[in-house]
Amino acid sequence: MHLAVLRCEIGEQILCYASDEFEYLCKIESISKKVAICEIIEQKECEGNPKYNITIFQGLPKQDKLEFITQKLTELGASSLVPFESDFTIAKPNANKIDRLNKITFEACKQCGRSLPLQIENAIKFNTMLKRLNDYDLVLFANETNKKITKIDFSNAKNIAIIVGSEGGFSPEEIKQLKYKQVTEFGLGSRILRCETASVISCGLVSYILNN
Repeated sequence: MHLAVLRCEIGEQILCYASDEFEYLCKIESISKKVAICEIIEQKECEGNPKYNITIFQGLPKQDKLEFITQKLTELGASSLVPFESDFTIAKPNANKIDRLNKITFEACKQCGRSLPLQIENAIKFNTMLKRLNDYDLVLFANETNKKITKIDFSNAKNIAIIVGSEGGFSPEEIKQLKYKQVTEFGLGSRILRCETASVISCGLVSYILNN
């Protein structure tokens, strides 16, 4: 139990989270090996929670990379992570890994002072992702063939999607379909980034611009 490891004592104040939009300042009333009883002193909105809804559609990478992406997107203020299968994805979806990813986002929430966890979905097909893009105010597509740093208009965009490919990127036909959906294409410079790097920097830049 964390409180015992940290040698917390009765009467000390701690900050608690309950996977809702609030954070709770509490006073420890009692501590045992498995249970602590605390009195809520103050409840306030958690400032570490995202102010915008940012969904990352991530081409399915290898599991260790997906774990890294999950941790960093939680810290950077993404709301949802949706892996998808595309023509060049190598990894196979594994629904049994969701519990592991949820544990990673839970630990990352504690580290970064966020109370609402990153919502992680089971992997979907590329065509299913295309249909879901209509639900967003702004859809950004990280195209590795685009080397230009693009200025993007975020005005009136509260619900944002960012699409990042897997290790193999996208097929020409998939890029054609994305452009047909009139997504906002952007580049990340002259160097080709790893898929996990592209996800982290894309989310980080958007959160920085939006003060998210």
